[in-house]
Amino acid sequence: MISISENIKLQDIKIEDQPKLMTLLERIYTPAYKHLWINEDCRFYLNRFYSVENLELELSDPNAAYYFVIYKSKLTGILRFIFNTAFSGLPNNKATYLNRIYLGEEAQGKGVAQQLVNWTENKAKEKGNTLMWLKAMDSQKQALRFYEKHSYTSGAKTQLDFELIHPNLRGMLALHKLLT
Repeated sequence: MISISENIKLQDIKIEDQPKLMTLLERIYTPAYKHLWINEDCRFYLNRFYSVENLELELSDPNAAYYFVIYKSKLTGILRFIFNTAFSGLPNNKATYLNRIYLGEEAQGKGVAQQLVNWTENKAKEKGNTLMWLKAMDSQKQALRFYEKHSYTSGAKTQLDFELIHPNLRGMLALHKLLT
């Protein structure tokens, strides 16, 4: 267990945690993102990215870290990042990709995401990475404001190719921050 603060802990996700991971994501992803999906059915996303097969693949990456987020002793989210992952906008920088950060409503607006991002940025710097980047849905205005408030710059726009997402909600933005 890694202690970020008195109230925030990280616990490594292991393959045997897949049922717990799926249950958590059904609880925290669905309310926040169901509006993106046709018929508000998130099963495609959850089954694709939180299946045993995909979890095995993600856990096999030696540059990745994948954690459960525990806030005030309650399982409330996930954090996954990958060191040494190039950012196309600045390919000469050693970069860390913030792949996933999802938090339940009970941890939102309490500084948890800020502490997790700060901690991840420090880990990236320890690995010699000089840039952190991520992708965010362009329709998730709250998330975009959060990253921009923390000095992330919007970059390239892309579109998700998931046919089950409403076409007008498929936009993604790449955001990045130079680490100093």
